[in-house]
Amino acid sequence: MADVAKDLTAGTIGGVAQLIVGHPFDTIKVKLQSQLVPPPGQLPRYSGAIDAVKQTIAAEGPRGLYKGMRAPLATVAALNVVLFTVRGQMEALLRSEPGAPLTVNQQVVAGAGAGVAVAILATPTELVKCRSVHFFQ
Repeated sequence: MADVAKDLTAGTIGGVAQLIVGHPFDTIKVKLQSQLVPPPGQLPRYSGAIDAVKQTIAAEGPRGLYKGMRAPLATVAALNVVLFTVRGQMEALLRSEPGAPLTVNQQVVAGAGAGVAVAILATPTELVKCRSVHFFQ
C-alpha cells in the first residue's frame, strides 16, 4: 500500500508541475494549429510560435497563455496518478520476484499498459482543451 501512496503523491505533484510549465506551450501549439489558412496574398494570423506568444500576451496578458487550463487542471493529477499507479502495478505483476529488475521487454509492456490506460482518459480532456482555446480565439 505504501508504493501506491507514493505513486499517487508523485503522480499528483508531477502532473500539476507538468501543467504549470507545459500549458503555455500547448496553448501556442493549438493556436498555431487551428489558425485558418489565409486567402491568397494574405499573411496568416501568426507568423510563428514567437509571434503567437507576443500577440497573445499583448492582447490578453500572460494569463492568455493559460487559457483552456481548467479541464486539464481538473484531470492532470488523475492522469499522472493512473500512469504511475498502472506502471507500478504492472511492474509488480511482471517481476519474477520482489525487487528483481525488469527486462527491457517487461519495461516496454509496463510502459505500454500505463500509456494505454492514460490515453483512454486523456483523449476527452485534450479535445475539450483544444476546442476551448480555438473557441476563445
